[in-house]
Amino acid sequence: MANSQARRALPISGEDDLRVSIILPTFNRAHLIGESIASALGQSHPPAEIIVVDDGSTDRTADVVSNFGDPVRYLRQDNAGKSAALNRGIAAASGDALLVLDDDDLLPPGALAAHVAALVAAPEAGFSFGRFVRFSGPSENAFSSTDIEPLPQLGEKRLLVQLMQCCFLPNPAWMVRRDLQVAAAPYRRNLPRGQDYDMILRIARAAPGVYAGGITLHQRKHVAARNTSKGKVVAKDTVSGWIEAEQMMFRELDATWSDADFQPFSDSPAGPEGERLAILQRAIIMFMRKVHDRAAYHLVRYAERLGNGAPTPRELMIAGDLLGARYGIDDLIDGSHDPEQLGARHLPLSLRKAMARQMPWRMRELLRDGRFEDAAHLLEWGARAFGTAALLAAGADRLIAYRSTPQATPRKTAA
Repeated sequence: MANSQARRALPISGEDDLRVSIILPTFNRAHLIGESIASALGQSHPPAEIIVVDDGSTDRTADVVSNFGDPVRYLRQDNAGKSAALNRGIAAASGDALLVLDDDDLLPPGALAAHVAALVAAPEAGFSFGRFVRFSGPSENAFSSTDIEPLPQLGEKRLLVQLMQCCFLPNPAWMVRRDLQVAAAPYRRNLPRGQDYDMILRIARAAPGVYAGGITLHQRKHVAARNTSKGKVVAKDTVSGWIEAEQMMFRELDATWSDADFQPFSDSPAGPEGERLAILQRAIIMFMRKVHDRAAYHLVRYAERLGNGAPTPRELMIAGDLLGARYGIDDLIDGSHDPEQLGARHLPLSLRKAMARQMPWRMRELLRDGRFEDAAHLLEWGARAFGTAALLAAGADRLIAYRSTPQATPRKTAA
């Protein structure tokens, strides 16, 4: 990087724009943070300030940051974890809007411009968001990677509900108005991971979001260690840590949020149907997040309200996401979940058929990978959970018979 670029002054945005503060928490990433800072400095809409919060690094992080001169403000603290660093950066920020940039990720040149334009055009929105692309290795790979995180069909459901089903917005993929961020309270320090997921749920609950369009983040994927209040965490290709953290998060969320927070559609009808939609959506989300006891509890509530009535097409659509957990369904295969606990057998056949909708795809995945015993366990679980008639109606038998026939991959629905 040219020294002149590193030390250039950051202009203040015009009156019609938002002043953006970029907060960059870091810990022992001297070999990567320079690229992250350079991507922030290279924005077509320059930030008003870049605040690096060093969480007690023992490498050359301070020296790397100092090379950028005045455009970058450097704060250092004793090691206390990423959440503590984020909270300090938020307190120090003066911008109208805040964007958190991880110390190994990159912003494409037009990221801030897209966020600012979206928020200026939608003054009712509390935050803006875009898509992100994953890359590995050197930064040059960021612009050639095709590993782009899909967004759900925007507007199909409320954004908050879509985020509860699938975390498609890591921290640097969104920008939030400062007053909303402050009102959302600090980043939690008792989660080993997923602090940004917890935060975007709180933000989306408080205010609507607006799509900025296009790619606003290049996310670097690699094995790396980070310190938290619970000790050192190694991020790698494993889901057990995420499942545990999100189970904790959603159990607490279920205890404090109301049914209205789970209302899936912005135009949901009032009265009994609207109540059923919210409760059913709540049950499905809890099951997808593997908080199975709470899912069963809310299914009982839903069944009581449905009575002898028939589910609406929207209720069937919601039920179809039951087996869509992004982290897989190994908990249904290994015997850790009792299918009778789901409490679905007393529900109408149409609803049980909808709940079993993804069984054929799950069976095909297991058979394709040679996991025949697991496929048998899943089939047994499904028969006990939904009933054989529901499985047959969902087409599981045909999928097993024609398991060697190529099939389209179903759309991801949940994390």
